[in-house]
Amino acid sequence: MTTQAVRETEAEAVPFIVGQAVGLEMGNASSDYIQMYAGNATLLAESLEVIQRTASTILRAIRPEGEAAAEQFAAAS
Repeated sequence: MTTQAVRETEAEAVPFIVGQAVGLEMGNASSDYIQMYAGNATLLAESLEVIQRTASTILRAIRPEGEAAAEQFAAAS
């Protein structure tokens, strides 16, 4: 069972990554939201595998070149 902080952190981090990968300006809202739920760098690191896997799946589904973006994101992390 995961905590609300983990769920909220993952739920906000995934669209942030996907948005950046497709060229959207994401600003600070995601960071602020994650902090509101007591998310921090440690929690992000612990959730990184889930975040990467989910963002990669979405990117591959929404655009053919999403595979390249997903691979770049995974390699950069």
